Amino acid sequence: MLDICLLGTGGTVPLPNRWLTSLLVRWNGNTLLVDCGEGT
Repeated sequence: MLDICLLGTGGTVPLPNRWLTSLLVRWNGNTLLVDCGEGT
């Protein structure tokens, strides 16, 4: 099963309640962190 988790959905500047863009992808026991911004 494919699981995608949005860790951050903000823009280019982090805000108090929205971090920079990043995704966590889990598939068949593997984990991949994609487009990790600062502070992720």
